[in-house]
Amino acid sequence: MDEPLSALDKKLREEIQFEIRRIHQETGVTILYVTHDQEEALRLSDRIAIFNKGKIEQVGTGPELYANPATHFVADFIGDSAFLTGQLAGITGHRAAMRFADGTMVAEVPLHGTGSAGQVAELMLRPERIELSTEAGPSGASLPVTVEDMTFLGNNTTVATRTSWGGALSVRLNFGHPLSGRIARGDKLHVRWSPEAAHAFVRG
Repeated sequence: MDEPLSALDKKLREEIQFEIRRIHQETGVTILYVTHDQEEALRLSDRIAIFNKGKIEQVGTGPELYANPATHFVADFIGDSAFLTGQLAGITGHRAAMRFADGTMVAEVPLHGTGSAGQVAELMLRPERIELSTEAGPSGASLPVTVEDMTFLGNNTTVATRTSWGGALSVRLNFGHPLSGRIARGDKLHVRWSPEAAHAFVRG
C-alpha cells in the first residue's frame, strides 16, 4: 500500500486505519505500507523501517524507535522533539556531558554514535518526557527557561519556553497539572528530566 489514505480527511482516515489494522490482525497477511505520516506508521505497524535518501536508517517497533532512536533523523521523525545545539564537554562510556553557549552544562546524556570533546552535538528532549517546575532538577539534568507562550489543547497545555541562549523547548502539561493556569508569559522556570529521557547526537 503506497499512501492509500492521503486524500481522506482526518476522521475518515483514522477510521480506515483501524479497519486495516483489524483486517491485518484477523488474517495475519503481511502488509507493506508506505507513509510519510509518523502517527499513521505508529498506529498501523508491527515493525517500521525508516528511510532517509533511499537508505534504511533504522528498523524496529514503534516503542523501540521512539525510546532509542539510532540517528538524529530517526529522532526527529518519530515523535515530537526539540534539539539544542551545544558542544561535547566529556564522554564516559556511552554517556556525554554537554556545554551550551551560556556555559550551562548537562551531564549523563546517552550518546548515539561516537564523538570527542569539543565536537558540536545536539541534545534532544521530547515535550512529554520533560517536566516544567519552579525548582531546578538534579545537577546536569535541568535547564532554566523563560515561558514564551501557552496553548490549551484539551487534554494538555503546550508551553513554549526558551533557554537563556535562545534554544526553544516545548513542554506538555497534562490537564490538571499543578502549574496549569498558574504560569504566564515571562515566568522564569526550569525544565527537568530523567537521564534516560534525553539523547545526544554528534552533528555530522
